[in-house]
Amino acid sequence: MPSQISETLEKYKRALENSKDRYEKIKKDRFENSKSFYDNFFNGLIKTYDEKDFNRVKLLAEQFFQVDKVKFAAVDGSCYKKQLQDYMVFFGAAYPVRGYIDFSKSDKFVYEDWSPEEDVSMVAYVPIPFAELDETVDDPFVLSDDQKTIDLSNIHVQLMELAEVYQAYMLVKSSDLRPKILLWDQSMSSVMNSNEVMYNKVDLVGYKYQRTSLTEQDIILAYSHPYSDELSIPSKKKYHVYNHILYKLQKEGPQDISKLSKELKLTERELKTRISYLINSIGGKNPIVTGLDQNKLIFNEDYEDSWEYVVGLFEHICHKIFKEQDPNALVYNKKNSSGEKEERWMSPNDLRFLISVGVRALIENCWKHDVLLIGIVKDSSSRYLTRNYVGVMQELNKYQNIPQVLLPWSDRDFLEILPWVDDNITAPWSTIEFDSVFMTLHVEKDEKGNKRIQGVRGDIVAPSERLFARSLAQFYLNRSKRSLLYGHVIFIDRLITPKIDKKLNKLQISNEKILGDIEPYLFSNNCTKNEVQDLMVYILNLLTKNLYPEVIGYPDPLHKADWGAKSIYKRIRPIIDSSDISLRANPTNKTFRQLRDQIKRT
Repeated sequence: MPSQISETLEKYKRALENSKDRYEKIKKDRFENSKSFYDNFFNGLIKTYDEKDFNRVKLLAEQFFQVDKVKFAAVDGSCYKKQLQDYMVFFGAAYPVRGYIDFSKSDKFVYEDWSPEEDVSMVAYVPIPFAELDETVDDPFVLSDDQKTIDLSNIHVQLMELAEVYQAYMLVKSSDLRPKILLWDQSMSSVMNSNEVMYNKVDLVGYKYQRTSLTEQDIILAYSHPYSDELSIPSKKKYHVYNHILYKLQKEGPQDISKLSKELKLTERELKTRISYLINSIGGKNPIVTGLDQNKLIFNEDYEDSWEYVVGLFEHICHKIFKEQDPNALVYNKKNSSGEKEERWMSPNDLRFLISVGVRALIENCWKHDVLLIGIVKDSSSRYLTRNYVGVMQELNKYQNIPQVLLPWSDRDFLEILPWVDDNITAPWSTIEFDSVFMTLHVEKDEKGNKRIQGVRGDIVAPSERLFARSLAQFYLNRSKRSLLYGHVIFIDRLITPKIDKKLNKLQISNEKILGDIEPYLFSNNCTKNEVQDLMVYILNLLTKNLYPEVIGYPDPLHKADWGAKSIYKRIRPIIDSSDISLRANPTNKTFRQLRDQIKRT
C-alpha cells in the first residue's frame, strides 16, 4: 500500500503533466493564431533589409552626420546593495565604451580606449545606518518593519539609473567626448514615466545651490521640459496642458485667456483649473504665472533662469556623488516643520527627480547637437505594439480586417514566431516604428461594452507624443542549419530627431472630454518612408557582431559597456562585503559606559 507521501507526489506529478499538456495546447493554438494574424494583416508592419537598402542608407548617413568617421558611445550600469550589521550599503555605477564608424569603409567600426586622464566611469557607494534609513522613506514617528523598509528602498537601482543618465548627459555635453550616436541600455520613455513624481513629493525642496534654494516652482518648470519648436513639444493634450502653456508663454509672451482657451478647446474655467499649479502661490513663493486680473497669462520673470538653475543643481549633486564620491553627497540640511535646520538623507523621490531632470537635459542636448540617441531593452513582457497601437489604429479605422485571435503573451513572444512562419524573413528585420505615447494610450471597454480610446486611469497619457519612436527588431537569424537558429527580438526606443522627423505624418486623435487633441507620429505600414529608422537599423546591424553566444543579436558596444560596468561591480563588491568585518570585530562599537562618559565630558 503506497504511503501518503508517495501518493501526494504521484498526484502532484499528474497535476504537473496536466498543466504542461494544457500549456502546450495553448502554445500550439497561439502559434497557429500568430500565423493567421501575420499572413492576413501583420506582414504589412514588418520591414526587411538587404544590401541595396543599406547602400541607400549610407548616403543618408553622410547627409545626417556630414562626416565619414562618426563617433559612437554606449552606456550601461550595474548596482548592488548589502545588508551589514548596522548599515545598508548601496552601490551604483555606469560605464561607457566608445569608438567610431567609418562609413567610407563598409562594415568597419573601431573601439577607442579611454586615456588614463579620462576617468569617465561613474561610481557611487553609500553606506546608510539603519538608524537613519527610515528617514529616507518614512515619518520617523511611524513604526515600520526594517526589512520592509529596506525592500522599498531600492536606492541602489536609482543610483545606477542616475549614474547612467549623468554619464550619457556628460558625454553629449562635452565637445571633446561627444558622440554622434549614443546607445543606452534603457528605454528612455520608460525611465521618464517611472521617475516623474509630483512636485509636492520631492523632499529636495529647500536644497541650497548657488545661494538659492530649490522651490516647488523650479520642479514644475523642470517637468515642463523638454522643449522643441520643430516637434511642437510639449503638446496640447489635456494631460499636463500647463506644460504647453509654460512653453508658449516663454516663447511667445503673454497670452489672452479667452483666445488660449479656444485654441486648446477648453472652457476658461477648465483652463484655470488645469493651470492651478501655475497661477497660485505654492510654498509661500510668487506664482509662476500672473496677469489673471487683466484676463491674461503672463510668465513671471523671476523664474526665467529656473531651468538652467535646476540643470546646474543636477550637475552639482551628481558630480559630488559620482566624481568626488563625497560620503555626504546624499545628505543635506533642510528646515523642519518647526523651522529648525536638520540633516536629511535624499529620499527615493529625490533621486527620481534628479533622474527626470537628467533625462530631459540629455534629450535637449541631443537635439542641440544632432546626436542619435537609441535605447535598447533586452527583456520586456509588454504588448504596446500588438495590443495598444494596433487596437487604437483599428478603433480609428486606420487598420481594417484584423483577425480577432488570441496572440502569444507579449510582443516579443509573438514576433519570435514570425521567422518560423515566413521563410522570407531574414536578419536584420524590424517592425514599423510607433509613437511611444501608445505605452499608455489604448482602447478600453466600459461596463456596457462601449469602446473608447483613453490613457491610464482616463486621461494620463505619457510620455509626450512625438518624443520617442519604439520598435522591435531581430539581428540574428541562421537558416543554414537543420533547425532555425536565432537571437532574441530586442526592444528599441529612439529619440525622435527634429532635423529629419519633423516632416513625418501625424495621426489625429480627438477626445475633447478626456484627452483633448493628441497627434502622435504615424508610420502606418512598411511602405511609409522612415529614413531615420532605416539609418538606425543599419547602424545597429553594423554594431551587432554576434561574437558572444550569451548576447547573440545584441549590439556589441552595449555588451562591452555591460562588461565594464560589471567589472567595476566585481571590484567593489568584495570591498563592501568585507566592511562588515570591522563591525563584527567590535559589535557594540562603544559601550554604554563610554557613551555616558563622552556625554558627561561635553
